[in-house]
Amino acid sequence: MRIFNASPLILILEEINESDLLEKLFSLDQSLLVPERVNKEISSKIARTNLENLIKVGHLKICKNCNDDTFNFLRKRFPMLDDGELTVISLAYENKDDSCFVIIDEERGRNVANKLNLNVRGAFGLLLELYDKNIIDRE
Repeated sequence: MRIFNASPLILILEEINESDLLEKLFSLDQSLLVPERVNKEISSKIARTNLENLIKVGHLKICKNCNDDTFNFLRKRFPMLDDGELTVISLAYENKDDSCFVIIDEERGRNVANKLNLNVRGAFGLLLELYDKNIIDRE
């Protein structure tokens, strides 16, 4: 399971403009999730269109937000996080296991996820993983 925050999605879907990277990632892990709160943060036309196409073909799924109790508990401990970051981390915290990854680029969110012993990757980490498994090349 990989739970995406907005920044890595926007980077992949708009800046790199390679939605097929997520399709390739789907071949490794068929549980690519975007929480409802994070989905609402994706507002640019290019990223939104690419996101909706990936949802339509089943490569990404919009999931419910985390449990309110978990969200509020972690909000008290980590008030510096925005709602999207906190939701992603809370969902991973609720589903803690070795196969669950938080996909987040912001340093403060990565630091909190690490403090909670969650698996963390960013957009660059996803690219490295695909490259290491010979799914993409350097271009």
